[in-house]
Parts: sequence; structure tokens; C-alpha cells
Amino acid sequence: MDVKTSYLEEDAIVLVKATGIMDFEEHRKYAKEILSFAKEHNSHKIFVNMLDMIPRLTTLEIDDLPKTLIEYGAKPEHRIAILHNPPPPYDKGFKFLINVASLKSLQIKPFTSKDKAHAWLKSEP
Repeated sequence: MDVKTSYLEEDAIVLVKATGIMDFEEHRKYAKEILSFAKEHNSHKIFVNMLDMIPRLTTLEIDDLPKTLIEYGAKPEHRIAILHNPPPPYDKGFKFLINVASLKSLQIKPFTSKDKAHAWLKSEP
């Protein structure tokens, strides 16, 4: 698993490009780094490009993802856009993640279009 993080200053968006296979421990490691990077840049908009990444998570681990994000600093004002290939073989996992995240007041939304993901992040008041 490899993660490259950068900052799009004009839109205050943290860009994340993930490649390889991600298990739960790698998710925890990179979630902490990404949220810390976002805090350093005073940004609450995160764009995660998963086009070249495969998540290997159990249902219980997916259920724990929002808790992990909150533990590392995610707040209700954060917006996390996830760009993935349509349709992912793990589509049920995405739907479950979105439901669990919304119960914890986190805004995580999957996209198959880079432009739509970017527009959603920029549309925030």
C-alpha cells in the first residue's frame, strides 16, 4: 500500500492517491496521517482517489472505520469524497460505510466521477 498526499490550495482540498491493497491496520495508519495533514492545512475537505487501490476489510472493520476517523480528528464538518471505479466489487462495503458514517455524523460520499467529487467538495458553504 502506498499513499501520496498533497494540498490543493485554491480549493483548500487535501488530495490523497492510494495504490495497492489496504487492510485495516494500514487504514488506521494512513487515516491518522491524512487527518493530521488536513489539520496542518486547516482543511476539512479530503479527496481520496482509490482508482488504483483495493480495500481488504471485514464487515466489522468497515463498521469500525468511522470510529477510527473520529479518533484521529474527523468531525461532522469534514467532507470526504472517495473516487472509485464503477462498480466496485466491494460496493456493499461502500454502502455500509456510508450508512455507519452518517450515524456518526460524518460526511463520506463515494464517486465514480472526479469532476462530481471535486464539485461536491467545493459546494460546501
